Amino acid sequence: MSVIAQRQANLQAGILGLTAAVFAVSLAAVTYRGLAAPGYALLGIGLMAVILLALLVCMQPLLTFAIALIFMTSPAPLLLSLQTSALVSGFLLGGATLAFALRTPFRSMARDPLFLPVGVFAAYGTLSGFYGLLLGNEIGYVLGDCFQVVEFAAVYFLVAQLLNNYDKVQMLLKLLLVSILITILLELALFALGPSAGDLLPSWNGSESLVRTIDIDATILFAVLINLYPAAASRRQRVWIGIALIPTVANIALSLSRGIWLCTLVAAIVSLVLQARNVRMRLLATAALLGIGLVMVAAAWKIGSDSDVSLLSVFEDRLFYGVTQVEEGLAGTDSMATRRFLELTIVGPQVLAEPWIGHGLGATYVIGGYAVLDSGTNAPIDNHFIHNLYLVTAFRMGVIGLGLLVWMLFRYFRTVVRASGPMPAGVPKALVVGFVASVVGQLFLSITQPTVIDHPTCALIACAMALSIRLAAVNPLGYNQPTEVKNVV
Repeated sequence: MSVIAQRQANLQAGILGLTAAVFAVSLAAVTYRGLAAPGYALLGIGLMAVILLALLVCMQPLLTFAIALIFMTSPAPLLLSLQTSALVSGFLLGGATLAFALRTPFRSMARDPLFLPVGVFAAYGTLSGFYGLLLGNEIGYVLGDCFQVVEFAAVYFLVAQLLNNYDKVQMLLKLLLVSILITILLELALFALGPSAGDLLPSWNGSESLVRTIDIDATILFAVLINLYPAAASRRQRVWIGIALIPTVANIALSLSRGIWLCTLVAAIVSLVLQARNVRMRLLATAALLGIGLVMVAAAWKIGSDSDVSLLSVFEDRLFYGVTQVEEGLAGTDSMATRRFLELTIVGPQVLAEPWIGHGLGATYVIGGYAVLDSGTNAPIDNHFIHNLYLVTAFRMGVIGLGLLVWMLFRYFRTVVRASGPMPAGVPKALVVGFVASVVGQLFLSITQPTVIDHPTCALIACAMALSIRLAAVNPLGYNQPTEVKNVV
């Protein structure tokens, strides 16, 4: 790049940063006032949004897309409301998509075996959104549900189009690794601060009150790192991967979430199954070492004022509490602990009432307020959130939508497993196995948390799916060339 071109790029980046900063401050001020803000202020925000979008379109789409993914995996969503986080993410993804569309002829677009199922699922989701509006579903819920489906498809499409060589894949993985690790370390710091950390993270009030480091991204990072560890070419590389694994495993353990624990366990098992035999023993030894170390630290770590209470006993309480929840749910008890069973008994019959196309995106159901977090009442209320991905898809999009989701996932696993089988041992295959294992883990986690189509985790899951397809199934671009771990981690 020439000196003039470099200066122009720096000037463009500076103008973009300044505009974004002014826009963020202005938006925060106007949001604080809401609709009571003066008309000229709202108009100014709109004009600044147009200017910022124009600057994003002038930038390279990969840069804008990388900023979007970094934002969604950074600590920023912890500080923002879900609506604000989705607005920022959608704005950045829209800028990247528009920039790509204006720069790339249709015939030059890359092909991908999953474009058809992902596109059909997103299109049907959009139609289901219009259907929900026709049924009178609340527009805010409709837009939120529709955005998450489109966000998943947009991220998958942009990864498939923009990451067209291994250098770009390396760059994005490095950025995401740093972003996710920063978030993990911040969450661990909040755990150490305890209740004084505020309401940035959920808490658990059992034998001791503890902050929970619930981070779905950590499970995906774990699946990738544990597969990269046996592929390390030197002891130094293994040390760095081990250093990254320590806070990641700690974050997963301290989430006190049985769903996340199950997701992580499933990802480890799938990794063992998909890896080559000579790598499998090293992977098993790594997982065993991490497990033994975690148990020893948890047993020795005393918490609270009672020196007899260890972190390991807290883990045991969470596991046995899960057994109690299942027993109470099967017994028909109505309480916060059995809310997932209540959702199944309430929503299930409504799925059968509209089996084919569902009740449209944005549909709600009536449940007792005692089973909804922060509802403020025990009386029946209209609730939107459903914990089970497969139940919520069938409820809002019908059997057709659920079938399209299953078709997309089946096509993904069949394509990537077939393509990754002949791959030689090395970093590309380790990444593919890690991504596939993480997606399988998310499907188990989605029984209790619909992460696959839930903002912001759906973006990273779509990214993992697209990257594994790129690395395993697309050979002409040179993805499968041997590469050292130090170029990724």
